Amino acid sequence: MASGPDFDIVVVGAGLVGLAFACSMKASGYRILIVEAGDPPLYDDSQFDVRVNSINLSSERFLDALGVWPLVLEKRVTPFHLIKVWDSVGGGIEFHADEIGEQYLGHIVENNVLTTSLMERIDGAENIEKMFGARLESIQTESHHVCVKIDNREPLTSYLVVGADGGNSMVRKMAGIECIEEPYHQRAIVAQIEVSEPIPGTAFQRFLPTGPLALLPLTADSYSIVWSCSLERAEDLEKCEAREFEEQLEMCLDYRFGEVRLMSGRAAFNLRKLQARSYFSGRTVLLGDAAHVIHPLAGMGANLGLMDAAALFDVLSSSASPEEDPWNYSSMRKYERWRKSVNIPVINLMDGFDKGFRTSSQAMRMMLGLGLTFTNRLNIAKRKIIRLACGLSGDIPKIAKRS
Repeated sequence: MASGPDFDIVVVGAGLVGLAFACSMKASGYRILIVEAGDPPLYDDSQFDVRVNSINLSSERFLDALGVWPLVLEKRVTPFHLIKVWDSVGGGIEFHADEIGEQYLGHIVENNVLTTSLMERIDGAENIEKMFGARLESIQTESHHVCVKIDNREPLTSYLVVGADGGNSMVRKMAGIECIEEPYHQRAIVAQIEVSEPIPGTAFQRFLPTGPLALLPLTADSYSIVWSCSLERAEDLEKCEAREFEEQLEMCLDYRFGEVRLMSGRAAFNLRKLQARSYFSGRTVLLGDAAHVIHPLAGMGANLGLMDAAALFDVLSSSASPEEDPWNYSSMRKYERWRKSVNIPVINLMDGFDKGFRTSSQAMRMMLGLGLTFTNRLNIAKRKIIRLACGLSGDIPKIAKRS
């Protein structure tokens, strides 16, 4: 290529989604720079990462196509073949893998297992450079490239900037992309627990009037919990003694798991819904939480982000070559239309579930509980729900499809 920018693509953010996109472009021939404000990911098999992801079947296939999934399996991962959902008024529904002809519905994987596995695949790639501990200062779009200022270094130029830097994305702000944001007035508490009466191979979701509670299997007798509740209740649960927390959790789980014991500290974060009005502006495009933040009740956030990465890979692979500028308006518009058509309905559906089961109306909660129980008897409807949760319906990126 004749004289041009320093890089073809600058990826800002070395979390799961940014690394997955960079890894997908490894064989493309494009010159790629990964910029991350934090440290490189680190996996320690002596303790669990407090952050875990529920990886569905399409996300698994995407990671497998990248050669990453075998590296994940070498570390620590827990499959589940059953999801049990129940509410506070007696309603419930179960989803079984064999209802859609699969062995399992997904895997629970620690975040650092995924990110370190991706880094292992990226390391050594001659066309991918990495900057850790590097802060983005500015983005300036010119007609044929983007000027990127990082720390006190000389500005770099690139054809395309990919923002994968999370819900508080600096890339999104610097690109001038507005977003619609709504707080849930909830806080999610994350921790690992052991139980005396485990139920193997099963993930759980309990809808409570104060917010949803998820149990994600880690080992034969341990789970990661994501407990979403009001800000006031969350503050009490964060501050109370461990045994009081365990007793509150046992009660909210209807004592189905016997005695609960905390294995870790308690982390917490405020919940919000966020949707970027546009997924791109000029030569800047957004992936994952930089473009959309979803309620964690169904564990869909990581999967939507991974499919963003897979879709952008598909679009770039079909529209350009290493000898060409990877950016063009029609490609970015195609990516945006594609992913908005998937992400927005899922985000709104999760939003509706959360608000519906948290309603102060007992009658409404009764109706929703009856709806769960009734749907449990409708095999066709259940299969559609399972396929949606597993990422097997709709317009799936080619790289994430079963070969």
